[in-house]
Amino acid sequence: MGALAKLNERLRAKPAAHMLVERLSIAYQTPRGPFRAVDDVSFEVAAGATLGLVGESGCGKSTVVKSLMGLLPEGTSVSGRALLNGTDILGLSERALSDVRWTKIALITQSAMNSLDPVYCIGDQITESILAHERVSKAVAWARAEQMFEIVGLPGSRLTEFPHQFSGGMRQRAVIAMALSLNAGLLLADEPTTALDPIMQDQIMSRIRSIHADMRRSMILVTHDIAVVAETCETIAVMYAGEVVEAGPTAQVLQNPRHPYTMGLQNAFPKLPVRGQSRMPLISIPGTVPNLLHPPVGCRFAGRCPFATDLCRSEAPAKLSNSISQSAACHYQDRASEFRAIAQKASTWRHKDG
Repeated sequence: MGALAKLNERLRAKPAAHMLVERLSIAYQTPRGPFRAVDDVSFEVAAGATLGLVGESGCGKSTVVKSLMGLLPEGTSVSGRALLNGTDILGLSERALSDVRWTKIALITQSAMNSLDPVYCIGDQITESILAHERVSKAVAWARAEQMFEIVGLPGSRLTEFPHQFSGGMRQRAVIAMALSLNAGLLLADEPTTALDPIMQDQIMSRIRSIHADMRRSMILVTHDIAVVAETCETIAVMYAGEVVEAGPTAQVLQNPRHPYTMGLQNAFPKLPVRGQSRMPLISIPGTVPNLLHPPVGCRFAGRCPFATDLCRSEAPAKLSNSISQSAACHYQDRASEFRAIAQKASTWRHKDG
């Protein structure tokens, strides 16, 4: 058996990873005090499954992913646990993290141009990660990189080219190839189609879905696109203002949301009209996200929620656990079916403008 075949066999034998995040809190240090970007977040990714982490910009999704890779700025406060196959990877030393990155957990970044070094050819950047963790020759590492290029739909001959010679979609595919090079058990896809046109977005997501189906790696997909989550993820966690406000099996959460924020997200997303009916109008969520330098006392969505009461504004609902069943951080989730019907009317949300 050749050296490349032995490497491929060794990497294929890696199992999909199990990730359990418990009570993760992250605060950035600022001159005005700590900015609580993530607050008491818990979720679980089963081996071989995909979790969709969704929410509007600034809700803390990317911060969660960066914490799992140990990429947060120095001085950032991090608490809680992130168990990767039973080992807590939060707070590991840089040396210990280097043994985890790419081999056990790999990142597909949202900005391929910024994540690729402009002065090295793509092939050298992919082989560098392989050579750092596997005792193989550069020729074998290069052959592995060619295989990864083939998987993402790029010709191996272009490994000798530089990032600026690739289009945006091709650079994103190159980043995916790099993330796949050591067959890590857990892939973190952080808004992988940001800044791409709609056609290229669809191509990249189709490629990611195909790779996931073939390789059965565990994955956390960070996105604001509910349609992508519906197509790709078995489970979903909806984030708002640094917290997970609803989580559970994707189909259940999207068909019967229990949190008003999830209902509002659905209203703001275009849907194909049912035969014989007119297209449903888009309904935006009024207001703005609260300032996380000074988070509100009660529910963080209360200032924008049409169903909020004095209880919501004075007492925060219970945080979500790692339960596999659907749950929501809302005082009134027992009235979810009533709220869903009312939430589909634009007038329900309009009065919050004042």
